[in-house]
Amino acid sequence: MTMDCTLAQRGRALIDFEVGVRQAAGRMQVALEAKLAERGVTASTLPEEMDARHDLIDSTLDDQPLYATRALLTDWSAREHGRVCEQAFDEVADTMVPKLEALASGLTTIVADPAFVAPRYWSAVWFHRTTGGWDGNAHNGYVHGELVHRRYVARVFPGDVYAQRRRVLEELPRHDHARILEWGTSSGHYTVALAERFPDATIVGLDPSLRMLEQARRVGNALGHAWDLRVGVGEESGFANESVDLVTSYAIHHELPPKIITRWFEEAFRVLAPGGDLLMTDVPRYADLDRLAAWRFDWTAKWGGEPFWRSSAQIDLAAAARRAGFVDVRTCAIPPMGNPYVVYGRKPESSHG
Repeated sequence: MTMDCTLAQRGRALIDFEVGVRQAAGRMQVALEAKLAERGVTASTLPEEMDARHDLIDSTLDDQPLYATRALLTDWSAREHGRVCEQAFDEVADTMVPKLEALASGLTTIVADPAFVAPRYWSAVWFHRTTGGWDGNAHNGYVHGELVHRRYVARVFPGDVYAQRRRVLEELPRHDHARILEWGTSSGHYTVALAERFPDATIVGLDPSLRMLEQARRVGNALGHAWDLRVGVGEESGFANESVDLVTSYAIHHELPPKIITRWFEEAFRVLAPGGDLLMTDVPRYADLDRLAAWRFDWTAKWGGEPFWRSSAQIDLAAAARRAGFVDVRTCAIPPMGNPYVVYGRKPESSHG
């Protein structure tokens, strides 16, 4: 049983139109940055404070109709891409729902604690401007894991977004981890990369969204994996002290408030066995980018429904890992785009480090 989906003509055309809008907005951005350079606004002349950067660029391009058009298209795409993919799914739901239901059974399981209450930083935010939030639609897991991600995101973001998930695992100094804990599992794309790299490991995935975990379960069952998926959050994982060999996440920190990111590192240190590894990835650090590139990320995040992006992108994740107790901490930005940003750390063999 597979989750292959042949979209109806209307749904396919709507998604293709969305992709075209986003690509057109990207070409407009290139033209607008050339206009900024003509007017003396470059990475080296932009102010240090981010809001001041926005103000200067807004005023510099205020007379450019293309700037307003770029904002209009970006806003429209941010609001509509999820809805378009939902509509595309609804057109073929009669065919797809039985396939999805069949993949609910298999080796991969979900544990949903009835006492779990999602934190407000997650439940009160419609990330990516998804109507109703991640659990707002009964089939959001499939819609976002397959349609949004594969048919929209993979076409508008640079590079191979799936190869990036495999690439970050090359930063681990060892590959014999037997007990892996993944935080922010979502619909399972990174979990697939983990299973490929560690075929004999026990993989536990944690995420606050039941809808997303339902899709991860389908993926695991379709591939014959026995993933242990649990509804929960990283800052209060519920795992025993020193019970896993690797704690890892992919591009989830920018959806967390800074104080929660700090708790994630502390919780990872607690649950890791001595000598265990930490590997977490996220969006590039603003401090590592020139001021124009950082503004570009910040502008897109503001339109794209990412309320914690700026505050999280300004955190020194390496310092946060060291404060939690990790040693041999190092970071890197995956080439060629410098995205994602990776932080690695190791828990000392003894509590004395």
